[in-house]
Formats: sequence, structure tokens, C-alpha cells
Amino acid sequence: MTDSTDLAIIGAGPAGLAAAKVGTEAGLEVLLLDDQAAAGGQIYRAVGLADRQRLALLGPDYAQGRDLLATLDSPRLRHLAGATVWEVTRDREIYFTRNGKSAYVTARRILLATGAMERPMPFPGWTLPGVMTAGAGQVLLKTSGLVPAEDVVLAGSGPLLLLLAQQYLRAGGRVAAIVETTPRSNSAKALRYLPGALRANAYLRKGLALLREIRRHGVPHYRAARKLAARGVDAVERLAFQAGGTTHEIPCSLLLIHNGVVPNVQITRALGLVHDWDALPRCWRPRSDHRGATEIDGLSIAGDGGGIGGAIAAQHQGALAGLHAARELGAITAEACQSRTVPERRALAHHLAVRPFLDAL
Repeated sequence: MTDSTDLAIIGAGPAGLAAAKVGTEAGLEVLLLDDQAAAGGQIYRAVGLADRQRLALLGPDYAQGRDLLATLDSPRLRHLAGATVWEVTRDREIYFTRNGKSAYVTARRILLATGAMERPMPFPGWTLPGVMTAGAGQVLLKTSGLVPAEDVVLAGSGPLLLLLAQQYLRAGGRVAAIVETTPRSNSAKALRYLPGALRANAYLRKGLALLREIRRHGVPHYRAARKLAARGVDAVERLAFQAGGTTHEIPCSLLLIHNGVVPNVQITRALGLVHDWDALPRCWRPRSDHRGATEIDGLSIAGDGGGIGGAIAAQHQGALAGLHAARELGAITAEACQSRTVPERRALAHHLAVRPFLDAL
């Protein structure tokens, strides 16, 4: 395949879908490339295929992703699922493989909406069979409804541990323990960011609700754990750690680990873009401006691939990127772009207000 398009979007998660919606509504021809079999990204993975039972299990935040999928019906949009992008050039060429064949497309504008990846968390025994990331466990739950048949231990740091524990418990699974590695000193560090977080207090309320539900199920919750080690012969058999001045060992045949997410910067690194160190979440992020524009003309970034902000923030960033692409290509006027970007930027600021608190915590 050799082709051209107005706007090529890499990634069919919340940012990519929101940008595609804005772009097609403005009259642009949009190509949406994604390596997954169905649109939605990680947060809304397989949402279009989920039945009522799974939607209820995974909660309203997941179910609202269905609204984004209506964009796929636009006659101005081509969605290439199962497309693995392996090179993007500064001349706005995209090379990819799909159905065993290589192809490339040129675009007047390119939007990278590649999302996030789980932060690597090496520790003794982490390569044993039966040790997986929490994200992988959630993929199996979302795509196939798979719930561990035996007790599972979730270890590490970040809201995903609590969310996945809740989802497993609602699905009838058994959680042997949550082993949280967040240092106690982080709570004091996070307090300086609490006033800003209260502007988006819905996120805080959701977190407290997760904790309450997990407590009702009587799941042991260890905090400030150190010196994690997965132990076993041919597969994981138990998790050893220190917490509260005591050494613990919890039997498990499945250990799910998580230590937050970081921007997926593989393409931006390959392009040689400037990356800045973000000290609070401790990760690298590609440099871009308030529009998502980068140092390469016609190449922009939206969503968690440019800095972790969450699904709703990613949608607003995608919409902003789509609006600016439409303006740059002459599909909408500067006045129309400005009038629509103001509420998007206001909403984006609201949803990003909680991030410094969460990152410090």
C-alpha cells in the first residue's frame, strides 16, 4: 500500500479517537493506524466488544469509551487495525506492517497518540513464570474476561493495583494481598500538591471508594513494603517482602506487579526529538508546546505519549491536536479554532490538576 492522507494518527486510544473525531468533522481525510485488533487503546481496550456484564464489571469509566467509537463510522476515516508502525520519518512518511505486508503512507500532518507503557520493575525473581504486570492481567480481563482461578497477589505502586483488585473481586476472584511499595514519606511530599488536586476531587473520591470496597472484602493491605522477592523453583510460589519491621511471605501462583506508567517514547526517540526529564513522575517526555506541536513541522503529540495525564485528559489533548491540525490545513478558520480550543484547554487543566499530587504520592 502506498497512499497519502491529510492527517495520519498513530494510536487508536482516547487521544487518537478524539483527534480523529475533530479532524473528520472539520472535513479532513484521516487515517487511523493502530496495532491492536480493535480501537480503544489500553484504557478502553475491547470496549466495543464488551457485553453488559463485562461493562458493569469494569465500571462506568471504562464503559464511557464506547462513545468515542462512533468516530469509526465516519466516511472520512480509514481505520487500519493490526497495523504495526515501525518507522516515522521527518518527511512525514509512515512505514508499517499489516496482514504480513509492508506499506507506507505520507501525510500532511501526523499525530502521535501512542499512549503509555508500564514502568519496568525489576526485583529478585521477577522473571519467574507466574509473574506478570498488572496491565497484562487487565488486558486478559478486558479482552477475554479471564479472572485468576487461584489467589493472586498484587504488588507495587499506583492506582491500577487498587482498580484491578476491585475488578477481580467483583468478578468473583480472590485477592490474597495487596503489597504497596509506596514509601510513607511520599504522603508528606504530596501534601503540597493537595490544594490543586482538590480542584479535581472526583479522582480522589474514586480512590477512596476503591479502598473502602477492598477493605470490605477483607483483603490484607501491606504498606511501605521493601525488599520484594518472588520465590519459586519452576514458577512463582510466594512473594517475600519486609513491611512494618517484619519479613512476610505470601503464597501465590500468580503475582501481578505494577509501578506506574511512563510515556511510550519509542517513536519520538527514533525521530531524535528532544526529550525532557520530568522529575515528579521520574520519566522522560518528548518536548512539545500547548498544541502538542514538536520541533518537526507537521508532527504533534497528544495523550499519555507526551506525558501521563489519564484517559479524559488525553481526549482533550487529542481534540486540541485535531483542531490545530484542521486550522493549519485550512479546514477551519483561526476564529473557529480559537473558540473551540478555549473550553478544551479549560477542561484539560481541570483534569491535569490532580496529576502532581498523584505523581508525588
